Amino acid sequence: MAKLLFLQNLEYEFLGPMYISSILKENGHQCELKIGETLEEFEEAILDFKPDLVGFSIMTGSHEWARKIANKIWQKYKIPNIFGGAHPTFFPEFLKEDGVQMIVKGEGEEAVLEILNRIEIGKNLEGVPNLLIKKTDETISETPLRNLKSDMDFYPFPDRNLYDDLNGRLDRSVRNVITSRGCPFHCTFCFEDAMRDLYKDKGKYVRIRSIDKVIEECLRIKNETDARIIYFADDVFGMSKKWLYEFLPIYKREVGLEFICLVRADIVASDKDYAKNLAAGGCKSVFFGIESGNEDLRNLVLKKQLSNEQIISASKYLHEAGIKFRTYNILGLPGETLEDAFSTLELNIEIEADYPWCSVFSPFPGTELTNYAFENGFLDDQFAYNSLSKSFFLDSTIQMPHIEQLENLQKFFQTVVLFPKSLPLVKKLIKLKPNQLFTWWFGLVYFYVYLKSENRNFWETFRFALRNFKHVLVKQ
Repeated sequence: MAKLLFLQNLEYEFLGPMYISSILKENGHQCELKIGETLEEFEEAILDFKPDLVGFSIMTGSHEWARKIANKIWQKYKIPNIFGGAHPTFFPEFLKEDGVQMIVKGEGEEAVLEILNRIEIGKNLEGVPNLLIKKTDETISETPLRNLKSDMDFYPFPDRNLYDDLNGRLDRSVRNVITSRGCPFHCTFCFEDAMRDLYKDKGKYVRIRSIDKVIEECLRIKNETDARIIYFADDVFGMSKKWLYEFLPIYKREVGLEFICLVRADIVASDKDYAKNLAAGGCKSVFFGIESGNEDLRNLVLKKQLSNEQIISASKYLHEAGIKFRTYNILGLPGETLEDAFSTLELNIEIEADYPWCSVFSPFPGTELTNYAFENGFLDDQFAYNSLSKSFFLDSTIQMPHIEQLENLQKFFQTVVLFPKSLPLVKKLIKLKPNQLFTWWFGLVYFYVYLKSENRNFWETFRFALRNFKHVLVKQ
């Protein structure tokens, strides 16, 4: 038996560690997860659990915190570390930084299981597929990726007890489930396209779970947790209408919990019964991406392949079905003008978005859009990923003459969509220098929209916001 301890500074349940934990425990190993910020907050768990390995599942933005904590643990306790997630997968140069010892690229369940199996018997880790290791002489050993599992039912259900450290900290009445892995679309701002390229010739990329297994997992959540809502966190829920239309009545009859999900506007618009079927199955709200109101920017640069007409039709069908929706939008895109940004606002107002959401573009490693920004002079050669803010709600690293106005407009985006009469005032305010007052105003409105869109408990979410605002609103 070997032991893995996940460490995390964000109070949120991520499915990646839960899937890894479940496959480890199914094979006789132990896995725990602790939430904290400083080494002192983790020391009790380290001393009690005595892990063989500490693990971090990270996105760009949280990578520096994780690296520093891993380095401190190595210096004090000589416990090796391993990193997975989008940042190390698409920026493997992260392995060269102080304190980082191993990286798992891509899907990690089988790789981490093989690592712990080898640790248990004292076997060298070199040669494990998906693994990059920094040797004592600072050279790097890298292995090819293993083939993707075509049968999604191979994996045990996520370990829902892994995040029990969040009890009392977070409203856990909304639980995440995925019914598929992979995305067939090619949006340039998303890491999914890069992940598909990474797994070229390694098996079918988009894989959908069996209906029976998804229903069984949802029933376990209903019977064993305090869940009120299921969040189907697929990149696109219901890509296969045949699967979806068979699944929904079974889910309604056997599970009966309300659910929220991610969709694409063109899929919703393609069939007026799509939204009606979602509503009949118990869908409370959906989330979909607009990104930009300018069709050329959305489709030629972002490669979203989505028209304004489809967005408008989808919103009409959703309103008619009684389903509220959150829209995802990005300001500060490479080459975006103020006119483009205001067109994004106007489109959200036109479709009467219930829960508008907007970030500032962040050039994450491995994405085609980041490469586009470099190639077209919106990022210079001196740009480093460590210069990125830990939140994509704060500021931009893109070089454009009007970027500060776009940063400011992002802070008022939700306000204007919800209260369109505020637009003339906002047009004046964005000409001022970015400031903390604008950021705090954004935080208040964001809290309101988040609370409403996911039907969270007010007081639990308020306490959560007080503890975690620094991850979203405070620049370090």
